[in-house]
Amino acid sequence: MPDTVPYRVTVLLFEGVEELDAFGPWETLRFWQELTDRDVVVRTASLDGGPVRCSLGLAVTPDGAVDDGPRPDLLIHPGGSGIDHLRNDQTHLARMRSFSDAGTLLASVCNGALVLAAAGLLAGLPATSHWSVLDDLASFPDVEVRTKQRWVDAGHIVTSAGISAGIDMALHLVARVEGAERAREVAHVLEYAWADDTNPPE
Repeated sequence: MPDTVPYRVTVLLFEGVEELDAFGPWETLRFWQELTDRDVVVRTASLDGGPVRCSLGLAVTPDGAVDDGPRPDLLIHPGGSGIDHLRNDQTHLARMRSFSDAGTLLASVCNGALVLAAAGLLAGLPATSHWSVLDDLASFPDVEVRTKQRWVDAGHIVTSAGISAGIDMALHLVARVEGAERAREVAHVLEYAWADDTNPPE
């Protein structure tokens, strides 16, 4: 019997977001929405609901603003050049803490992990990011940086390495919520080579 309570997913967009960071997970999770019997709702959101220009120039109009509507169960925080601003934006950092405190599962792609670290949400947790910013991530107190994993599941926060690793992470999240069989089904539709047991621990 299908669940009657929607599982709400928000993929955050912002000026300078890396395209594949955002749309790799978005498409993965949208295919999950199409394939599952569960009520899954995947949306995109910018900070104010307005259009954004991505890191490589793609212009995108999101579904709405990140603070609109019901709180998401899962929020995907991509990376990109815009992270340099967001990691110092106290309003945005407070927003991430508020989501986490309310029970939203936060998942970052690439240098999006630097925002979660700046918000104090990765202290004492294992985490990863794009190889080019691992030293930066390690500069935050008590973050246990993992260098060999495509994604790191720390329970209430999941981080992934750079760019295409966000797809691996999104498939892992599907497996976490609905099981590996569903994740493999999504990966098959994507024609993406993936298995939940190919992410070696460090």
